[in-house]
Amino acid sequence: MKVLLAGCGGLGTRLGLRLVRSGHEVVGARRRPEQLPDSFETLAVDLGNPGDTTIDGIDAVVITLTPDDYSDASYEQTYRRGVEGLISILRSRPKRVILVSSTRVLGSASPGETADEDTEPLPESAPARTLWETENLIRSAFPSASIVRAAGIYGREDSRLVDGVLSGRAVNYRRWTNRIHYRDLIRTVEALLFTSDPPQLLHAADSCPVQLGEVVEFLASALNVSPPPDLRKEPEAGRRIENTRLHDFIGALEFPTFRDGYRHQLRDLAPAADPGLSPHGCV
Repeated sequence: MKVLLAGCGGLGTRLGLRLVRSGHEVVGARRRPEQLPDSFETLAVDLGNPGDTTIDGIDAVVITLTPDDYSDASYEQTYRRGVEGLISILRSRPKRVILVSSTRVLGSASPGETADEDTEPLPESAPARTLWETENLIRSAFPSASIVRAAGIYGREDSRLVDGVLSGRAVNYRRWTNRIHYRDLIRTVEALLFTSDPPQLLHAADSCPVQLGEVVEFLASALNVSPPPDLRKEPEAGRRIENTRLHDFIGALEFPTFRDGYRHQLRDLAPAADPGLSPHGCV
């Protein structure tokens, strides 16, 4: 199989290396592809402004776009215009298309409310609306495409949350959070590439929706620092993402809870904290 990785950053590169090891051809498409592995064929293209670039002979496309920043304009340029550009450069229809989107398209909810793949998105912010428009653009262009809405991706070397705990940045301890370890997300995308009848929508989240205070207290203990301050005036917020469909599709997660994932990520930084038992049943 020849796979085009559109927006081939950290996630796409890790997926591509797995595919190459399995004997597949990989084309990494990004604005500056010089840093991509030698085992990849590369395509230098700005998908938001592709010009006359074209590509043919692609069996599958995996779209893992990353905005330059969190501004409304950056999301518009990266996602909607990027996918429009991708569609324009394909000279033949791939058999499989996968878009990695985000659970933020779901919008807000009553604090702690549970969402699954049947929950109707109610995107409120401009970035969330752009993601929702991008999903619909993909569905229109490729009716059999699979969309993976990833929760907060973690486990890589850089971590804003770990950095925030180390710096003592205040957080809302009552905000519900959901996350997915990047290795479980890559497993999910890889399975979608090779399953004969893949689901068209998956929420990629681990088995432990949890309030942020529990996460930062765990990290502080693991890092041997004081827990960051609580923004006590902020109310409970956020929703919980239910992952039954993901679990049914790929089986047990390698990192089913934030404790499993962060212990693995931090093992070389500090002695692991006593995992204990979460009050919400996540161990």
